[in-house]
Amino acid sequence: MIFLRLAALFLMVLPFPVYGEEDRGPLNTHLPSWVTLGAQVRYRAEHSDQDYLLQRYRLEAALQPTPWLAIFGEFQDSRAAHYFPANAAVKDTADVRQAYVRVGREDGWWDVKAGRQRLIFGSERVIGAAEWGNTARVFDAVRLGIHHKNDRVDVFSSSVVMNSTDTWDHHRDGNNLHGIYGSFESWVSGAKVEPYLLLRTGLNHNWTYGLRAAGTGGQRWSFELESLGQSAREWAGTVQIKRHFRERRWQPTLLGEANYASPNLDQLYPTNHGIYGVADQIGRRNTRNVRGGVWIQPSKRLVLKAEGHSFWLASSRSGLYAANGALLVPAVTGGARHTDVGPELDLLADIRLSRYSSVGAQFAHLFVGRFLEEARGGTGATFCTVFVELHL
Repeated sequence: MIFLRLAALFLMVLPFPVYGEEDRGPLNTHLPSWVTLGAQVRYRAEHSDQDYLLQRYRLEAALQPTPWLAIFGEFQDSRAAHYFPANAAVKDTADVRQAYVRVGREDGWWDVKAGRQRLIFGSERVIGAAEWGNTARVFDAVRLGIHHKNDRVDVFSSSVVMNSTDTWDHHRDGNNLHGIYGSFESWVSGAKVEPYLLLRTGLNHNWTYGLRAAGTGGQRWSFELESLGQSAREWAGTVQIKRHFRERRWQPTLLGEANYASPNLDQLYPTNHGIYGVADQIGRRNTRNVRGGVWIQPSKRLVLKAEGHSFWLASSRSGLYAANGALLVPAVTGGARHTDVGPELDLLADIRLSRYSSVGAQFAHLFVGRFLEEARGGTGATFCTVFVELHL
């Protein structure tokens, strides 16, 4: 029944109109230029260990009376039908998601943003908004941006907001994240170089220092490299290479990636969905994994992806951690005999119906490796979803 309800909604949005790129959207047709309203609706039917329907509604308003002053607010209501028990990861009814004031100009030398807001850096492997989640992630933060052309440095002090199913969301006092994150395009031609230094306080007190580089090598190649460290022993690294065939039919892209994360790494606040598998079973801590894929674009509106992952424990004496950082499988006393967690197959499709509407589907299956067979008796994981999104 859940998938039938979503199919009916899909038929409703098919004729949704396409507006010109210069149009501010149907909600702002008769409003002054310094006022912008927005709305988002997302329905996602999913199957994993149960069938359920995730619903997310957002209303937003932005006021910019002068180029150097802006006020932004966003209301969010997230619900989960047939999901038991409904926790704060999927349900957060009637709450303020974002509310901040920005002073200064983003196209100038500096700006300051204070209040509840998203923090997104790089490819979100360290700090991201986790938008795939039904409640997503925001921070109570003060952020100073210093920028010139394509170079910028962000200095921020923040605390992640803890979602609550029935009460107003609030950050956890003392659980803070402070940092300096740079992004420089003038250092290396064709690449963006991003050094950063982060301090997390509270229960997990640690420093994180890292360097990320991403760019292109002509029209055919693109890459991403990242290395980060915590204390003297904990570290993580990523190497990703893409080969683009833009002159070929359907413009295929080949993807290759390798990752490593040490046993006691604090993964901080990443967006893991897709990067470490669509099934969202495996996190970054204590893992070695490789990822390969083929992406094609049969039309301007349709993108298809097929990806494969293989996961191993980085250390046989540590456990397996989930995408949210929680311990999924405890460490085996004396060390596991095998570190092979298992391979995963992902299939994804995204269709852009118009400027304001899109639909998609995802399927994933995590096969049982020898470590999981020993630890959990050979239980894999299957995940599938179809979704509809509207943005006004």
